[in-house]
Amino acid sequence: MSYANAIAGEAQPICPACGVTMHPLLDEGIPADECRECGFRVEWPAADAAREGDDDERDTRWD
Repeated sequence: MSYANAIAGEAQPICPACGVTMHPLLDEGIPADECRECGFRVEWPAADAAREGDDDERDTRWD
């Protein structure tokens, strides 16, 4: 598979079970990548919600 952006092809994870490039399951609405060769699936980590007080803790050295 070739991409217009050469780096885009390298951004996909490699299956730890068989070494084939994994593909996202966005079309199915599943937050995971799956290997089309062996079926190995890796769930995406959930984004952490902002904590109360995050703005107070931010680094202001560059403001």
